[in-house]
Amino acid sequence: MKIVTTLLRGAANEAEEAIFDANAIRVLEQQLREAAASLEHARRELACAMAHQASEERAVSALESRIGELETAAREALEANREDLAAEVATVIAANEDERALRRASVDKFSRDVRRLKQLSEDGRLRLADLRRGLEMARAQEALRRAGANGRRALSVGTGALREAEATLIRIRDVQAREEDVAAALDELDSRESGRDLTDRLAAAGFGSVKKTKPADVLARLKASAGKTNNAEGGT
Repeated sequence: MKIVTTLLRGAANEAEEAIFDANAIRVLEQQLREAAASLEHARRELACAMAHQASEERAVSALESRIGELETAAREALEANREDLAAEVATVIAANEDERALRRASVDKFSRDVRRLKQLSEDGRLRLADLRRGLEMARAQEALRRAGANGRRALSVGTGALREAEATLIRIRDVQAREEDVAAALDELDSRESGRDLTDRLAAAGFGSVKKTKPADVLARLKASAGKTNNAEGGT
């Protein structure tokens, strides 16, 4: 039972890996979209942190101006022997200084956060750009791989078609050669028959190297031979 379970887990892992490999580029595209969305969210957080930092810096600046004004007023009250007013102003100054200290601490914290977020955002931007370049290269490689596979299949089919075409061409040439041989033989026969007919007609007319024997000549020769034989017998 344990072996069967192990085999099933192995088959499931192989199927999962096969699905991942077949859709790796699509998976990478989705991962990059999610990464880009996260970086955009980080940029918005950075912008908010920078805005808070600027707000705190303005608040610190305003408190420093207010404290300066109050200190001037307190000194004037002391010069006028109004220590009671100077004491009240001192209380306000102390509260403002405490608030200024808190806001300065907040500014320092925002400054550290902004520097960290800026560095993270820049690192993320560079990594995302590098991954996008990698994605484009992967797409190009995948397109090249598909084109190569399709080309090999087409070449395989084309090679078979070429072999068949070559065989067909050989048969056509053989047929044409046989037809040409037959035509040449017929031409030769026609030429010979035409020459023989001409020779026969010349011989019949008494021309040419070969003269045709005439039946009348044969009959005359036979009569002459028979006449000689009769004469010889009569003399005897």
